[in-house]
Amino acid sequence: MSSGPWREEHDFLGPVQVPREALYGAQTQRALHNFPLSGERSIGDYPTLVEALLRIKWAAAEANRTAGFLDAEVAAAIVRAVRELIDEGACRHFPIHRFHGGGGTSANMNANEVLANRAEELLGGGRGQYHLVHPNDHVNLHQSTNDVYPTACRMAVIASRPPLADALEGLRQVLRTQASRFQDEPRVARTCLQDAVAVTFGDLFGGYEATLARAAGRIARDVDELHVINLGGTIVGRSQDAPEVYRDRILPSLREISGDPAYRLAPDLFDAAQNPDGMVAVSTALEMLARTLIKIAKDLRLLSSGPEAGLGEIRLPAVQPGSSIMPGKVNPVIPEFVVQCCFQVIGNHAACAGVLDHGELDLNIWESLLLFNVLDSMGLLANAAQTLAERCLAGMTVAPERNRSNADSIIPRLTELVKKRGYSAVSRVCREAGGDPRKIRDLLKKEGWN
Repeated sequence: MSSGPWREEHDFLGPVQVPREALYGAQTQRALHNFPLSGERSIGDYPTLVEALLRIKWAAAEANRTAGFLDAEVAAAIVRAVRELIDEGACRHFPIHRFHGGGGTSANMNANEVLANRAEELLGGGRGQYHLVHPNDHVNLHQSTNDVYPTACRMAVIASRPPLADALEGLRQVLRTQASRFQDEPRVARTCLQDAVAVTFGDLFGGYEATLARAAGRIARDVDELHVINLGGTIVGRSQDAPEVYRDRILPSLREISGDPAYRLAPDLFDAAQNPDGMVAVSTALEMLARTLIKIAKDLRLLSSGPEAGLGEIRLPAVQPGSSIMPGKVNPVIPEFVVQCCFQVIGNHAACAGVLDHGELDLNIWESLLLFNVLDSMGLLANAAQTLAERCLAGMTVAPERNRSNADSIIPRLTELVKKRGYSAVSRVCREAGGDPRKIRDLLKKEGWN
């Protein structure tokens, strides 16, 4: 062992200098060297993933103990270490780059080493010794990165959905409120950006709320499918690499420790190792939500355009000055914030979609890219939805005089006349007037069709 701020550990590649006080060990240190952060995010920046890894190790320790493969004292020390780290915050002990190579091996070993070192201390040993608790022989017993990491990724996404669901429900509630408030406020509908028929703002906002309800339901269903996991499948789905008695215990153990009884074993473990299409389905649902929010946000920009030369049919809250040189200018910055968040989600999904067709042969090793883009998208969408609801839509008002005037424009009037006079007769008037709204009104008056 070296002196000073470092301790010396070994793996099969040779000696590694590890910070003396670090809970992680040699393989984590190699990952820090191989995949420099350079100001980017580590797996420790994603608490739901870290906690998922720890709970899987807890479940495995209990399953191995009850199956008779792990000494009760060692298992108890691992479990105590997990609980301690969850309670106190473990993220600082997970410093490796989120896009580390190796299909999640560094993340799995980071968890194994942190727990082995802490459990070793709890049993009277020292960090980096691994005499009493070993990262591979004890903490990783009957596991592989191939089943631990995909399971942890799914658990992390499941745990990250509630904030997004809450934000969407908040946005839907604001839309319901505004739909009720303005249910009788007329406006002119537009198709192809041209005047169409008279409707109300209740119709518009009700439509927004309905599509967001579908989006929320779609995300919930796709995330729920992530309860299908391959824990116990070990290497590329080869269940024979773990004893049957352990495999019988690991899922019930995970259900109990996670507090979620919905986890179930994938029917084909080889398929589960090769094809993370369930995670891509979640990303697809998030992208669809992003595109929906873009549509709503852009509608708000159009409807509030002005104040004099635009549509000017709604007024958004003025949250900041809109120009450094034009006094009185106020921009729709909240919808613009939402649009940019959603553009990024679309970009995230493009990367996620590529994960499926680049998963060569027996293992899709790109799960990190998939996971962190999905988690980032969930965070962006939750923020966008909450901000749009609270900082924009909740304070939105309509311009009654402008809307009533626009709703009384010529196309809605002609559409109503079709019900009484027929399409051909009304079209004849339009032809005679050459499509000029003023002339059309004069002819209608002459015909006595006003």
